[in-house]
Amino acid sequence: MRKFIARSKWFVPFIAVLLILAGCQSIGGFDTTKALIGNVDIKSSESNMTFSLNAVPAAGISQEDKDMIELINSFSLNVSHVKLQDNGNISAQGSVIFKKLNLPFSVYLDKEAVVFTVEGAKQPFYYPIADYQALLGEEGLDTAKAEEVSKIMTRFVVKNLPNPSVIQVSPVTEAVYGEQVSMTKLHAEVTGEEFPALLKAFLKSVSKDAEGLTELLNGLYDYLLPIIKSAGDSADELLGLGEIPLDNKEDVVTVLQDAVKLAVDAVLLVYDKQLDNLYETTPELKTVLSKDTKLSVDLFVDSGLHVRKQNVELNVALPSSEDLPLKSISFKAQSESWNINGKVTADQMSTEGALDLSSIPLTPGQTMRNFDVNSNAYRILKEDMGITKKSLVIAPDDEYYYPVVVGNTTMVPLRYVAQDLDAKVEWDGANRQIIVTDDLSGKKLSFKIGSNVAVIDGVKVKLETKVFVDEYGDTYVPLRILVESLQATIEKDSDGYILIDRE
Repeated sequence: MRKFIARSKWFVPFIAVLLILAGCQSIGGFDTTKALIGNVDIKSSESNMTFSLNAVPAAGISQEDKDMIELINSFSLNVSHVKLQDNGNISAQGSVIFKKLNLPFSVYLDKEAVVFTVEGAKQPFYYPIADYQALLGEEGLDTAKAEEVSKIMTRFVVKNLPNPSVIQVSPVTEAVYGEQVSMTKLHAEVTGEEFPALLKAFLKSVSKDAEGLTELLNGLYDYLLPIIKSAGDSADELLGLGEIPLDNKEDVVTVLQDAVKLAVDAVLLVYDKQLDNLYETTPELKTVLSKDTKLSVDLFVDSGLHVRKQNVELNVALPSSEDLPLKSISFKAQSESWNINGKVTADQMSTEGALDLSSIPLTPGQTMRNFDVNSNAYRILKEDMGITKKSLVIAPDDEYYYPVVVGNTTMVPLRYVAQDLDAKVEWDGANRQIIVTDDLSGKKLSFKIGSNVAVIDGVKVKLETKVFVDEYGDTYVPLRILVESLQATIEKDSDGYILIDRE
């Protein structure tokens, strides 16, 4: 799995390139298939990449929607240096730009874990993947076979999809990481208007390509057999193999090939009618699949048939809708790579002292305490992402919180309200009291059963009503002192609903 991820090399989605260049086995004497497969063979490299969004607002939208679109357009990603080591380890440094704030980050991936950190974090974060790697090993999955399947799939797709209407090849000299490199530039475009016809042509070609389909199914069989076997009898039923043993590769592939061809031919029989029905029932689709939706790709391939630069732009036209304040949205990605199959060592990051994301989900307080309060990361998490925000509503006859009024004091079950505000609740049996730890500040509150005195962050506070336990074993405390001690505000509306908010 790790090596499979590594082979993606943080580039723009490879499938987008395949879809737009498919069918172009030879253009002006240039073999596109070999170039794409050559990229799969890269074992080590260094690269960089940028990604940005641009949303175009629809007419007459609200100021709130305009603000949201402004946030979308403020986002960009710059991965300044990716290192792919020949053993599959990857490291990357870069930055996220959001609302003109620069948020540098570092990532490292090896066979043990994914480790990452951002500027302002006191400790890195990590997610262990060693157990997953062991599971893959036990199931017998072979990363070499995965790469071979990638090549087979590339050949299959490229062979069967027709050329888009715009495709050009030209010799160029371009700078790659400061070095002038002689390359072949492939430029291609496809519009949403072309997509249905391209898909239909692809399906027709697949239906006739018995040799290619056999090769693809053979490759998938070799790679996936361990997983299929682990599914037992259910795999036979799912694949419709009947009495054919899974180990009988030739017969299994034949049955699957016949099933795929039958399914593709069935789709082709109703393709045009179903497309017309889709346009009729979902007229908005005509906007998305129009000439205004366009994918444009530039690939720069060196003499070794390695893709050294990529420029990809996708613009999607969107239908007019009260629920969608956008006229269109576009994505732009650029990347370049160098030191292909050279000596590359990924920048290792230690997991010592790092926060383990696999053990328990981090609470908002745990997350925020790991960042410097003056850092951009802290500001984005709190002000823009609002991860500390909480809102609770307690109805007068609420069947979850079960509030009761004693005198002039509203009492609620401590555990339910405290935990819904992310606080930690512990029982101190020796002293018959409950200890509540505020998630955001870490300060402690203690409520003793039968007492009208609470201790809030070391200070004794007199309560208007004593703490008590109801017939169901729930400990009731005054709502206001609990909520305000947990950094939230409390209001009551004219209908008697209690509104609790924490910023």
